[in-house]
Amino acid sequence: MKIRKQAALVLAMILMAVCCGAAGETYVESGGRIPDSGTYAGGWEEAYTRILNNHAAAIGQYESRTIDFYNGKERVSSQCRPVALMDLTADGIPELLFLEAASGGRRGDFYLYSSDGNGAACRLYVPGITRLDYDDMLGFRVFCSAEGGDTLVIEHFEYEWPWMLQFARNALNQYTLLNYLHAEYDASGEGNDRCTWNGRTVSYEEYDRMWQAIENGRTRTISNYFSGNQSSYGFDYTLSEALKTLRGGASDSGRTGTPAETQGNASADITKGAPVSRAAREVYGYTIDKLATRKGPSTTYEGGGTYNVKNQWIRVLAKAWDRRNGIWWLKCEIPYRNEIRVLWTGYKRFDPNSLDLADLPEEDW
Repeated sequence: MKIRKQAALVLAMILMAVCCGAAGETYVESGGRIPDSGTYAGGWEEAYTRILNNHAAAIGQYESRTIDFYNGKERVSSQCRPVALMDLTADGIPELLFLEAASGGRRGDFYLYSSDGNGAACRLYVPGITRLDYDDMLGFRVFCSAEGGDTLVIEHFEYEWPWMLQFARNALNQYTLLNYLHAEYDASGEGNDRCTWNGRTVSYEEYDRMWQAIENGRTRTISNYFSGNQSSYGFDYTLSEALKTLRGGASDSGRTGTPAETQGNASADITKGAPVSRAAREVYGYTIDKLATRKGPSTTYEGGGTYNVKNQWIRVLAKAWDRRNGIWWLKCEIPYRNEIRVLWTGYKRFDPNSLDLADLPEEDW
């Protein structure tokens, strides 16, 4: 039995004890309807500001949640961040993504808007991709599975059963359903699982092969909330941070500058957002360990010291492939007293969801 299935069965047994009533509306059941079908005039900053203000109450209700989870050592809390501004289509204008509370605050519904520079419209709406009434028990993931944002994938649980929805972008920039996978696992242990692919009943093996094919095609992770990755519950911004970013304009690096600019070492706690990028090519990563460093991208180079900068945002300048050990090294700007030291450290010391290696130039040593 696959790990994913085992995890889902555990969730199913827990939730069957506390849930009542039928499952809520899913994207498939809604027929792909878009409740906000209007067009918002103006430049993208102006249009997105108007959209967020129109949805402010429901976004704020989602944001008011604090998610608790166990990080392997202790229970910690994570703030909900319901908004993202990210250029998925590589046209220089970011898309607006956000979650808002629905069904009396029990679920989070997903919206995606895009702009052509002269107006904005909703391109995708998916109800109930996350649960807010059982805290950290059910997760979701949003990612691209093709370059240029031509396909978008949402993986989530509708109550105890997993869904994977794969959308394709059409000529009108709308996202329409391409594939969907769903499983209803039999928590009784009698093996009466039901797996479907585009509504057709398939074997678990066929279902799992398709799931893995979509998962392995992931090119860019937009949001991740599964065990071990709960650095923030949702996307990049709180509502106020997103509105502030829109007033100040966005970076053209494919992902807008993050909320609160800091001084000095330009680091911030991940639950409060990364530092603003002062230039289009600046990349920051969030450390999950002390940084043991070298003066080059390999253990063959002289050591540069170990720095206690765990749980901080650190500017990353470049990457290099260590052929001998088969790992990536990152060149970093590390704050030390009143100076910045440029040294190399292993990629494993960063949260992999906090930076994209593809954004970094590669150096050949």
